[in-house]
Amino acid sequence: MHVLRMLARTALEGVEVTLVSPRRTAVYTGMIPGWLAGLYADDDPAIDVAALAARAGAAFLPDRVRAIDPARRVVELGLRGALPYDVLSLDVGARPAGTEDVRGFAHVVPIKPIEEAAERIGRLVDRAREAGRMSAVVVGGGAGGAEIAFALRTRLAAGARSTVTLLERDAEVLAGAAPRARRLLAQLAGRYGIALRSGVGPVAPCERGVRLGDGAVVEADLVVWATGAEGQPFLAASGLACDARGFLLVDDELRCIGQRDVFAAGDCSVLRSAPWVPRAGVHAVRQGPVLTHNLVATATGRGRLRPYRPQKRFLTLLSTGDRRALLSRGRWASHGRRWWWLKDWIDRRFVARHAPPRSERLRPPPSGAAAAMEPCGGCAAKLEADVLAGVLCDVTPGAHEAVAIGLAAPDDAAVLRYDGGRDVVTTIDAFPPFLSDPRTVGEIAAVNAASDVFAMGGEPSAALALVALPEADARGAAAELRQILEGASAAFARMGAALAGGHTVQAPARLVGFWVHGMLARDGALTKGGARPGDALVLTKPLGTAVILAAARAGECPARWVDAALDAMREDNGAAARVLRTAGVRCCTDVSGFGLAGHLVEVLRASGVGAALRLAALPALPGALELLEAGWRSSAHAATRALLAGARVADEARAPALAARVELLCDPQTSGGLLAAVPPAALPDVLAGLQRAGVLAAVVGEVTDEREVLRVAAGGEQAVAAPRHRL
Repeated sequence: MHVLRMLARTALEGVEVTLVSPRRTAVYTGMIPGWLAGLYADDDPAIDVAALAARAGAAFLPDRVRAIDPARRVVELGLRGALPYDVLSLDVGARPAGTEDVRGFAHVVPIKPIEEAAERIGRLVDRAREAGRMSAVVVGGGAGGAEIAFALRTRLAAGARSTVTLLERDAEVLAGAAPRARRLLAQLAGRYGIALRSGVGPVAPCERGVRLGDGAVVEADLVVWATGAEGQPFLAASGLACDARGFLLVDDELRCIGQRDVFAAGDCSVLRSAPWVPRAGVHAVRQGPVLTHNLVATATGRGRLRPYRPQKRFLTLLSTGDRRALLSRGRWASHGRRWWWLKDWIDRRFVARHAPPRSERLRPPPSGAAAAMEPCGGCAAKLEADVLAGVLCDVTPGAHEAVAIGLAAPDDAAVLRYDGGRDVVTTIDAFPPFLSDPRTVGEIAAVNAASDVFAMGGEPSAALALVALPEADARGAAAELRQILEGASAAFARMGAALAGGHTVQAPARLVGFWVHGMLARDGALTKGGARPGDALVLTKPLGTAVILAAARAGECPARWVDAALDAMREDNGAAARVLRTAGVRCCTDVSGFGLAGHLVEVLRASGVGAALRLAALPALPGALELLEAGWRSSAHAATRALLAGARVADEARAPALAARVELLCDPQTSGGLLAAVPPAALPDVLAGLQRAGVLAAVVGEVTDEREVLRVAAGGEQAVAAPRHRL
């Protein structure tokens, strides 16, 4: 986190930085006991590491490390394969000793990874509280285990039917702490109703709870495994120098022993010159500036490396779950409210220092104008609609008896008709990447390209890739291309299609696209020209991808909003299209780079009709309206906004409260939903079918007989919502 925060202030020319982390957010470990005790809201301990990476100009890959090959300078990731590096920095934490032994026991939760542990513990505790009883056991009497025990006592509340037991295999808890601190902890455990049992020998999980060294069983509904730490297995397997517990051995400059290009910090490492240094957050934080300097010096070849000098005495603060804390430093120890306020101030200050984007205090774009936005990727990079229409009017379409739908009457895709077989629908779609994650870009680009086939009523069967990458080293280009194609191949497989080949080229800028070939349903194509007055306008998928991606690229969009947008973009339109075909709908288009307003205008022109939209019915992705209100726009927003210039906007829709929804109409969509004109008689079947298929859908307006006139009013809301992903 410190490295990224410093890089956000001073960019490194000629250095590409990539952050690999399992989630877009990480939680600050020091606040987790307080969160479990109910003293913090869910977002309080969260740090948006993806946003930190964006601000630092670093690529973010949501993945886990599977292996490291220092000889080849490659990190093997779980989903994205080989990731080459010139300089590697590891801060992958530790895991409780014996983690492999507790797998398969649903009631046993290893305390690391802390994000997963916190969620599992919270679910089990809440379930037990509903039942009115719970017995919880914490295995491990170190500082972390003690804090968890006190937090559980508070979470469960005092009651005869709830018990908390803290087990320590050795003779005393808080090994390494001063005697006064150990005695005070034991007194507090008794005062708070926590059964403290030390010297129990090795503990093993069993079906009813845990089994102690003497064979006795302690029954438990929840067991938190907070034993002494050990290194992640892939570290020792990598061949990097490790100690007996699997921790990376590093020199004073935080370099792995025997490696000039691999660094390690935090709980995953141990200083060879100071093996006594405990695994405490204070050391990880203090290593940050040294690590930053040494990484920059190594990557740029400028400057000498600095040594890290650990302090021997430092302050320890342990929460006891009731807005009190135990403080110890050296031989001195104390317990009280003042130490909780001190701990809370330190923890909140640490999180705030990394300035995670928060929904309640969104920052506007630096200039407050969309013109200052970086050029957007995805479908927001489309040529402007009016320019494209003008060019197509000047092009003489070629003639061939197989072309049933083509440039003579442009639609979402071309339809080819051959003797003795079903009609074929074919399309091509390409755009610049909108994320630094090649696999996700490939996956969503595939879904987006296939959307035109679904919108025409077809089923994709095969695809060819078109990928342009800038000149780079062969290892980097190969890794990026592999991730793009693997993401796309997985997406096409989910849609029942195959990635059959393609073409790659070196170019000044990246481009990812696919030609998609599909078979058309026997009852004919869905087109833009089939809307009739009285039809209901049904929209699938919520709007707002472009504004969310624009803010995310600047590191100013909360992670949960980004995740919701990516989930929506990954969802293909196949299920929705099949419902529309089955119900006999004849007019459909997909919503992409021209926004809902632009694609609706295309339908009105092709059908010779008008439309009335109800702003209140527009479904929006989480955060889209808030970002629009804060002034965020995609770089293509102004061009799509111009499409509304001739629209008739009702007075009630001009209210300031609805201004963001007007802008939502113009937000370019990447891998957006379908817009269909549904006859009134078919509407109940369509809405019911979409709900059964798990497709989020909303009735956003009606088709009118005012030729090419678009009216926008405040309106009311009529929607059926059953998303496959929780948005």
